[in-house]
Amino acid sequence: MNKKYPRGSEWRKWDLHVHTPASIYHRYGSNTEATWENFMKDIEKLPSDFSVLGINDYFFLDGYEKLVEERNSNNRLSNIDLILPVVEFRIDKFAGIDFGKLKRINLHVIFSNDLPIETIKSQFIQTLEQSYSLESGEQWTRAITRESVKELGAKIKNGVPPEQLSKYGTDLEEGFNNLNVREDKIFEALQKDCFKDKYIIAIGKTEWAELKWTDASIATKKSVINKADIVFTASESIEAFKKAKEQLTAQKVNNLLLDCSDSHYLSSATNKDRIGNCFTWIKADPTFEGLIQILYEPEERISISDNNPNLEFDKPFFSEISISSKLNIFKEEDDIHFSKNERIPLNQNLVAIIGGRGEGKSMLTDYLASSFIGQEHSKEGVFNKNGTVKLIYQKSNQTETDYIEFELTEEKKAIDFIYINQGKLKNLVEKKDKQFQLANSIRRLAKLKQPEFSSNLDKNIRELINEFHELQIFFSVKDDDGNFINSKEFLESQEKSINDFISNITTSENKDKLEKYSENLRLRNNLNSKLRELFELEEDIKNSIEKLNEKIILTNGDLEKISKIELSALKKQFDEIIKWKAEIEKRIAEISKTISEVKEEFKDYKGDLTTLLNDIDKFQKSLSEIRKKILNSKIKKERLDKLQSLIFESSDEEVSLIDKIKKDYENQVNELISSWDDFKDVDSKDSLNPSQKSIMKNLLTDLEIDVKIDFDIEKFYNEIYHCIDGAKWRIKGNREAQKNSFEVKDLDSYFEFLKNKYLKFYFSDGIHSKTLKSKLFYESERQKYLKVFPILKYKGKDLNKISVGQKGTVYLKMMLATEAFSKPIIFDQPEDDLDNEFIMQNLISLFKELKQYRQVIIVTHNANLVVNADAEQVIVALNKDGNLEYSSGSLEDKEINSKICQILEGGEVAFEKRRRKYQKIG
Repeated sequence: MNKKYPRGSEWRKWDLHVHTPASIYHRYGSNTEATWENFMKDIEKLPSDFSVLGINDYFFLDGYEKLVEERNSNNRLSNIDLILPVVEFRIDKFAGIDFGKLKRINLHVIFSNDLPIETIKSQFIQTLEQSYSLESGEQWTRAITRESVKELGAKIKNGVPPEQLSKYGTDLEEGFNNLNVREDKIFEALQKDCFKDKYIIAIGKTEWAELKWTDASIATKKSVINKADIVFTASESIEAFKKAKEQLTAQKVNNLLLDCSDSHYLSSATNKDRIGNCFTWIKADPTFEGLIQILYEPEERISISDNNPNLEFDKPFFSEISISSKLNIFKEEDDIHFSKNERIPLNQNLVAIIGGRGEGKSMLTDYLASSFIGQEHSKEGVFNKNGTVKLIYQKSNQTETDYIEFELTEEKKAIDFIYINQGKLKNLVEKKDKQFQLANSIRRLAKLKQPEFSSNLDKNIRELINEFHELQIFFSVKDDDGNFINSKEFLESQEKSINDFISNITTSENKDKLEKYSENLRLRNNLNSKLRELFELEEDIKNSIEKLNEKIILTNGDLEKISKIELSALKKQFDEIIKWKAEIEKRIAEISKTISEVKEEFKDYKGDLTTLLNDIDKFQKSLSEIRKKILNSKIKKERLDKLQSLIFESSDEEVSLIDKIKKDYENQVNELISSWDDFKDVDSKDSLNPSQKSIMKNLLTDLEIDVKIDFDIEKFYNEIYHCIDGAKWRIKGNREAQKNSFEVKDLDSYFEFLKNKYLKFYFSDGIHSKTLKSKLFYESERQKYLKVFPILKYKGKDLNKISVGQKGTVYLKMMLATEAFSKPIIFDQPEDDLDNEFIMQNLISLFKELKQYRQVIIVTHNANLVVNADAEQVIVALNKDGNLEYSSGSLEDKEINSKICQILEGGEVAFEKRRRKYQKIG
């Protein structure tokens, strides 16, 4: 099908109340060729947005007939897509009520351009016989023609005193002014079969509003406007229009109001009733069938604006698909291919691709979407992409020049859009044991904070628990006799033994000399130790500076932004070290001299002086080492006790690390809840307009979050399995025995185990202690069975308790809520993935709202999504013996409408809505 409007319904300006020079009343000039030429040139100068005009010359079609002839014969008014014939009457609904001159109710009949002019004249206008009683008593009864109306005017003027004739107009004008047509006769004439579905009725709002609401008129006043399909007004401004519509709404009458120019003047005039002074935009094909659509989707199809409503929101969109030559769709397969010379322009709003099974509707979107980074295709086989298919991506709808034309090849392109291929949501949500993946997907969509255990706390725990166990190991070391050789008690007994040895080899005669000798040995040993420390410190500083300079060089690269550290920068410290070393060396020399002097005092000693002094020297060194060990043992014991308290025991002053672990998980819960609250606080998002906020709130309705600290008991014991030495403890393969031994049943008993039972198991013979420690205290291991994650609830139920369709619905709502107003979305057969209730009650209206802000392309066999979501464009896929062809158009296109009814299935409600929507389409 080669369509005139393949892009479907688009915004165009429609002015359905335009008078011509053939009208009874106008201000274009006399009815001459020159006047007509000026009039037509004025029409031809209208902005390109103007597409449809309703030619309204009261009772007559002369002006419409002339313009049609000029278009057909002389190619005039080619800038206008459609001209419709409109007939306007003053009706006698309110006979006996004085409206004043020209202030009667105006009723307009807008006819389809498919109707021959002669049919409208002969079967409608000329059948409206009217009667009029002249003052002479004579009765005038005629069919309405230009001549009969003139005759009526002449007869009326014949009864006027000659001196008053100057106040009257032409015969035609006076006949028209005095001729009111009966409303029932108009509707009766329209019942002829030739007019079936070929007209709509409009009522003039201004004149209708002039009639006061009285007991006598209220029912009839409401009746006449409510019987009309639409209401006409000619507003001075958009604000005036809005006020008029608000009045109709408040009065609870028909408020389907269109602004028209009611033009009687050329566009150069200052009067509001001039050519081009119209604010009405209609989103439809410029056809009579397109006009019908406003009766069923007025909010969607009508806009009152200075500018094209498409420009209200900037959005990128795919604007065209083209296939330059016949193309085998899959490599190494020639049984299915795209047809050559296909060009499919795409609407920037809602596009529905339909077709029977195997007709190629999903094939098209899958082929296109899989050409871009991050998008995968769902079809079996390898697509053949050689640049034959091209896709144009319009970066903005504000200009036609800013676009990218992609030749679809093996190289994937980079464009940001959402593609949900057939069954993608269903596959995502229906797989077993995928609750964490789904939860994380939802968390990422909402940009919720990633639940993370504090890295600082984890580092602190690792360091302290390792230090704690190292100290335990230190104090658990035994000698061959079973003594705890690092305990303070054992070391003090060693100290006492050495002191006893020294006492045993010391006599009263040499006691003082030996004590002096021993003390000086101790001092010299200590000073030598300190001297070694200073040498090491000096070397460490130099090495550190050297390493830092290497980092500086690496960081600088070629830039040399950071200066190297000079040794002179630490001159003060080096000088102090040198000075201290000199002092120590001097003191060592002095002590060594004293030691020599003491030895000299033993020259008269009768025993083995060498052995005595060597023994004293040996015992003194041992005593010095033992005392260091005693001090070290004391410090380590205090640290061990402190760590025991820090890790396992909370107090009023200090919270244990185990309680800090528990508290950290609770903090993660609170942070996620706070993050969700911020996400749902739509009113605080200044970047959204009221309509967008309403959409967001609608999307997030029925969605709540429950953040859970999930302790997976089975996964916990899966990890405990690796901690058990099966050779020593026979419960390794017995899960129930493990549970009975560890007594961990839930999160509370888990933390209870850490506090009160862990140490007992750590030192059990059948436990791999280091593995147990890491499984319980290292976050990298603990997260295998203990983590925080959000559970999204839909209508109060969490995701694992709702149907697959409802899960898909939740995921889609979240996806759209997080990216509702930017990138295009292509959704292949949403009815396969979503809850039917959501489709019927929410998705249809949601698509109608979202398409204002983003392009939505759906592949579907659901009539509701196409018809009731008021898709702007329908693309029909057809497989002709493996040759895929595509045609497109609007819902109001008769052939497209026929295809919809042939292809799409739906419930009775959908068909009823469809019948109501299309009951006036021929």
